[in-house]
Amino acid sequence: MTLEEAREKIDVIDKDLRELFLKRMAVSAEIAEIKAKTGDEIYKPEREAMLIEKLTADVDEKMKPMYISFIKKILSLSREYQYKVMKDKDI
Repeated sequence: MTLEEAREKIDVIDKDLRELFLKRMAVSAEIAEIKAKTGDEIYKPEREAMLIEKLTADVDEKMKPMYISFIKKILSLSREYQYKVMKDKDI
């Protein structure tokens, strides 16, 4: 495989990640609205810990720290967006 071929693969993956990220943020906005109606908290550390454990259970130990960091960043961005949705809608 050449460098150019490897970069083309990464480009496809990056496009897929973008689409999945945007879908996740759309669902995060829906969750923010539900939480606002039910009075639920946006940040639930126990839920996040459980999710991280579940998602990383079968990840190779060499990659696990980086994957945990990746998941934590996504969760952080989701929370940030939920707070923004609530503020923008004055919920």
